[in-house]
Amino acid sequence: MKILCIYHSETGNTHSVMEEISRATGAEMLRVRDRAGYGKVTMYIRGIPRALRGTHAAIEPDAIDLSGYDLVILGSPVWASRPTPAANAMIQALKNCLGKKALLVCTSGGGPGETLTLMENHAKERGMEVAGSFHVRFSMRGDRNQEEMAALIQAVTKLAEA
Repeated sequence: MKILCIYHSETGNTHSVMEEISRATGAEMLRVRDRAGYGKVTMYIRGIPRALRGTHAAIEPDAIDLSGYDLVILGSPVWASRPTPAANAMIQALKNCLGKKALLVCTSGGGPGETLTLMENHAKERGMEVAGSFHVRFSMRGDRNQEEMAALIQAVTKLAEA
């Protein structure tokens, strides 16, 4: 089974989760970048209000072809209890996604808020079959919750074997 992790990450937390999935399962990785080019301050000043409004960022790449992949893992940080504008645009940029299985992943220092629900709605609107959703928490030191990470890896492995 061919697996692709598609994600947005500004601070590196979501990136580290996707790297671990890739190491454990052989999944390919595609990092989506927001053309706004946030810094630490502008991420909060400009990015958070855009996330609250549910806007879509201009992203690179602006089209993502899923033909040839069986499972897609979509990842986003949690900004103000929502997916990032780049993650919203990422899901809209998917091509040939009808009927594809998707796992949704969000990362944060707190709770997921509405992030996974909104990502699921967007993925289903694109015709994807959502097979599960996961939240991986990070501590203030940057350590991720190992139990949540293990459950995510187990789910990906189980879907890959099916």
